[in-house]
Amino acid sequence: MPNIARKNRMGQNLNRMQRMFPKEYSFYPRTWILPSELNDFRTQFDSNGVSLNNKIFIIKPDAGCQGRGIFLTRTMDNVPVTENVVAQVYMKKPLLLDNYKFDLRIYVYVDGVK
Repeated sequence: MPNIARKNRMGQNLNRMQRMFPKEYSFYPRTWILPSELNDFRTQFDSNGVSLNNKIFIIKPDAGCQGRGIFLTRTMDNVPVTENVVAQVYMKKPLLLDNYKFDLRIYVYVDGVK
């Protein structure tokens, strides 16, 4: 369960699958697991800590729920560098359901494999 319930593990697994199957796993925004991928994430900002191309990033605490602790930023100043968080490129026009953002999760139980 931690591999899909925790944001950092889910991000790691999705990134791993995207490297293996880039076309099939192009449905989610670029994701960084911080602080372990902090150096790569910093390449998205200029020397003043301002995002390149005016990108917006959404920062989510690893163990948070119900939107608590989530925020948007265009600067590196706001990003916690020692806490376990997930950073993603923010989708400016997400798919909405009755004008609300949503996520869809499908859980599958596999009883056995031959």
